[in-house]
Amino acid sequence: MLEAFRRGEFDQLEIIGQADEKEFFELCLKEKIMDALAEAMPTSRKKEEVPKWFVLAANLSLKLHLENSFYAFERVVRCGGLLSALPPEIASKHLSPKTQQILLECRGFNDKNHYDRTTPCDQDFLRKFVRDVPAAHWQAWFNGPVQRSFQRYGFFDPAGIFIGDGSYLFVPDNPEYEGSVVMWFDEHNHPVKYEELSPQERKRAHRERCYKLVSLLHLRGDCYVYAGLAVLPGNASECPVLYELVEQLVKAVGKGVIKLLILDRGFIDGKNITRCKQQWDIDVLLPMKRKMDIWEDAWALAKPYTWQELAAPALPPKPIPAQRPEAIVRRERQRQKTLAANKAKALPPDPAKVLVRTEICPIQGFTSWSECGVPINVLLMRETYADQHQDQWALMDTRQAGAQSKDQYGLRTKIEERHRLLKCFHDLSDFHSRCFNVIAAQVVFILLSYTLRQWQLWKFRQQDLAGKTPGLLGRQLNMRSEHVVIYHQNAYTRMPLLTFSRELLELPAQAHAKALKRLRHLEQSLLTPLENLRAPP
Repeated sequence: MLEAFRRGEFDQLEIIGQADEKEFFELCLKEKIMDALAEAMPTSRKKEEVPKWFVLAANLSLKLHLENSFYAFERVVRCGGLLSALPPEIASKHLSPKTQQILLECRGFNDKNHYDRTTPCDQDFLRKFVRDVPAAHWQAWFNGPVQRSFQRYGFFDPAGIFIGDGSYLFVPDNPEYEGSVVMWFDEHNHPVKYEELSPQERKRAHRERCYKLVSLLHLRGDCYVYAGLAVLPGNASECPVLYELVEQLVKAVGKGVIKLLILDRGFIDGKNITRCKQQWDIDVLLPMKRKMDIWEDAWALAKPYTWQELAAPALPPKPIPAQRPEAIVRRERQRQKTLAANKAKALPPDPAKVLVRTEICPIQGFTSWSECGVPINVLLMRETYADQHQDQWALMDTRQAGAQSKDQYGLRTKIEERHRLLKCFHDLSDFHSRCFNVIAAQVVFILLSYTLRQWQLWKFRQQDLAGKTPGLLGRQLNMRSEHVVIYHQNAYTRMPLLTFSRELLELPAQAHAKALKRLRHLEQSLLTPLENLRAPP
């Protein structure tokens, strides 16, 4: 094959651009996690004509390609790596001797098709499968059986740090979106009451139709595991729902998995905090509201206490190579001079924004919060700025409060970063259907595919990629395994992209011209919409 290619004799080329997807599904099938997840997956079908594991794999493949439309399934199957990970008796690719097109041959799972199959199952079957399952069943599956499978495969680490939060999912202003509501938001996308706003604030407010996603996130070292979710109308209260997710997770995986639950002010609920500590042995860390009686009590008791000043976090020094070229040393020396000169010319910073020191005062054993049946430990904090004004805030902890409480509460932004990543790069709220069953299923499969991708990263010891965007992550994972497939006379071979590039550059003039013509044809076919490959009746 290689000698024929060097003579310019080949029939077709194909670029395998999703090699990391192939490895993803090979890992899922090898470890049998696909079967474990699919075993309890809900279905409304009385007869299983397409196995549930393939329905799950097809939906995960769509989400790995950042596709929320089922119409994209045929293109995803054609260009992705799912079929490459499946046994050849289910599906295979070959080059048609007559048309010189790359065709898919799929056996499928039943004998109902009158034409040659181009996918193992039809996209409309996937759509109806998802649509016919109630949204509550999709969420119950993720919050129960999926989490039990996660536990069996070691998704939860001994540290047991979990974060709960809610986020709004905006949709077009169409009342056909089932279960959605219209609300007013400020310029920071925080909900507001329009009638209570000033005229200036009303100018910046905007009206949005939305849902609300309440999620429970587990921090597994540098990776992330979604341990619970609920999709609600935008005006629903997230506080009781979050504690229901905690209860469902404890029922699914048992006590001891959640050790610390980090929440925001919106989840202050004395009765549920008591349940977490007494019934499930879960410590809760969250900030205090100023209007609470315990706030006044804590600051009054802090007057005779000695405050502890926290040292500013030191930035780790940048590693300097032992031997550096003289040109780089001179360039760095000149750069430091320029930075010093610019700093001397710059205006002094606003004193109101320059933090001078941070002081903490832990007070243990508050029992004055009547709604809470367990002692609450408080960490008071005051931050002094250069203009001598102070900001005061406080944390409540069911453990002994101290400097570690402040450090751990700083982890809460991790879930906000996941919200931003999923919305901006995974199209979390890009709903192509207005059916609430499909909307809930889309959220479930996106969070499931995201978590399984994290599992793939720590299995391959690539945790440094856990927080990357899908595009950057795909480029990093494909870098070592991206291939070009060369077809010739009903045979094919594949080679790494870099090797193919070198071979292409080394071709003689006549073979180079033929290869260039073929590549232009391939480029045109990739940039045009995929036609229906089924034969006419």
